[in-house]
Amino acid sequence: MGGQPRHKRYSCIIDEINKCHPSTILEVGTHRANTAIAMIKAAMQHKDDVYYYGFDLFDFLTEEMAIEEHHGKSFPNLVSAKFKLADYPHTLIMGNTQKTLPKFKPDRPIDFVFIDGGHSVETIQSDWNSIKQLMHKDTVVIFDDYYENTDETGCKSIVDSLSDEYSVEKISVPFSIASEKRELGRYEISLVKVSLK
Repeated sequence: MGGQPRHKRYSCIIDEINKCHPSTILEVGTHRANTAIAMIKAAMQHKDDVYYYGFDLFDFLTEEMAIEEHHGKSFPNLVSAKFKLADYPHTLIMGNTQKTLPKFKPDRPIDFVFIDGGHSVETIQSDWNSIKQLMHKDTVVIFDDYYENTDETGCKSIVDSLSDEYSVEKISVPFSIASEKRELGRYEISLVKVSLK
């Protein structure tokens, strides 16, 4: 079931998985597990033993929180995600990642991370603070929501301030969506790869 990222701009994630052959994938923002399935299937082309960790608010997401986090998709659904992932080794963790990620102690090294949860700078900064503690020398981290024309939301201000110990590379052609703020016109969104040098 599944196997394709929810939007063609995410095909670069599969390209990166095909380069690094991860055994362990962590996703912040599992939503309904469509991208999760695509990532797992890509990784399983290279290794039999692939494990997935997924974090999301799932059923805890409220309308108010969706507005605060600039959530533009349908609401995540834990039952749907569990159903789609039933045939693959996985752990789903429901709750606010500002609380769940700092406590997370994985059973195995984390090889590949996709950060696409809350879109507020505060939430992404918190997610990154936790994720960078889990990185090893070969870990690949992909940030979604690098807004080319604003740093008020998304990961731009965080990625742009990374120290010289990290390698940073845009891996997608900017994708344009309508902005809620008229002065911005449209958001130009890229995906960015971060790894240790």
